[in-house]
Amino acid sequence: MPFWFNFGKKKQLIKGKTEEKESQIKESPSAYSATDAVEPSFEQIDPSTVQQLYDQSNLLKRYVKIIIDECLRYEFKAVPKKEYEDDKEAIKQAEEINDLFVHCNSYETFSEVREKYLKDLLLYGYAGVELEPTEGSEVKAIYAVPGYCIRLNVDETGANFKNEKKAYLVVHPDDTEQVVATYPVNSFIFFVLDKLSDRIYGSPPVTSIYQELLTDIESSKRLKAGSNSLKSGILCLPKTPRTLLKDIISRLMMMCKKDSRVKLVAVSSDGKFLDLTNLDPKDAVELQKWLLLKANIYNIPPFKLGLAADVGSLNAREQRDDFRAMVEGIVKYELAKWNAIFIKAKLGYDKVEITCPNLATKLEYERARIAVRLVNGGIITPNEARTKYLGLPRIDDPSADQLRRGRSRSTESESD
Repeated sequence: MPFWFNFGKKKQLIKGKTEEKESQIKESPSAYSATDAVEPSFEQIDPSTVQQLYDQSNLLKRYVKIIIDECLRYEFKAVPKKEYEDDKEAIKQAEEINDLFVHCNSYETFSEVREKYLKDLLLYGYAGVELEPTEGSEVKAIYAVPGYCIRLNVDETGANFKNEKKAYLVVHPDDTEQVVATYPVNSFIFFVLDKLSDRIYGSPPVTSIYQELLTDIESSKRLKAGSNSLKSGILCLPKTPRTLLKDIISRLMMMCKKDSRVKLVAVSSDGKFLDLTNLDPKDAVELQKWLLLKANIYNIPPFKLGLAADVGSLNAREQRDDFRAMVEGIVKYELAKWNAIFIKAKLGYDKVEITCPNLATKLEYERARIAVRLVNGGIITPNEARTKYLGLPRIDDPSADQLRRGRSRSTESESD
């Protein structure tokens, strides 16, 4: 059972802040304290505020759900490596891992654990997974660890652990000075989003749209209450010189920081100020639609957000491909971490690897598609395509070692 299962009642969120604890939690004696570990080296939103934004903002929930749902379509499976496909030991090890994925712990499947740590990764910029037991090379249970509670016990450079047996520290969510668990380097998987070379912690994108999310919460509350009244306005600006527009926007942004309910939009029309008080339902929907795109920090294509009308026929495919590439990038990162820490460092298996069958299928399809184009274009021979791109053996046919020439454009387009 994970260490946080029996945590006391969480603090209630009130206006983005937290209530004071009724009683101070006593720290347990420990050689390590939270102050010894690396804290985020840049400004971040308080975890309780992020949780409130997620609970109350329809926009943020929608963004996170779309990405996580797409990631979970790529299921993980342990298989023997190609050179050990007939090895009985490798087959048994793969079966054990797949059984653990079906039943990660006493109440969760692997998909549920993945959903938890992926959500933390998108909201906080970092996430963690606990491998139990922490000692030895056996794993009986897998748990997701609250991302905002993770600290790293590293030296001044931020590159080396002080003690590999106590590399990761987890603090109490209600008392960040109290260390409640420590993990060795091979029993904890630490995920980071948008990691820079001089930072151990990731950069959560939520910080960049904090004001927009507050606006969304305010407008959503009013709409749910049956009122179309929004205490804010929109300034519409005509086409103006960039220097003048920049000065106006900078001044208005200063005003926005003082009032999170203010909205800004630039349009090619006569300059005027639109009062949003008593906004009719149709315009309220359009306003939410604009905000949906404005605060799209994860670059989700509009058609994924239910805004297909705003996607032109020329760029829809490009946006879809970019979104798929982003999701596949996350999945590849997951696979690399699970294979490096779980399979190699923890279990010590050399004959088994975790793969994603449907991801591999898509990659193989893309490679085959590229190979066909290169062969039809007379750039490589069929045998070169088989060995270099598809991993297939050469065929004993003289034509397979010759470049193709004279392919018509129509034939080439048909092959695409």
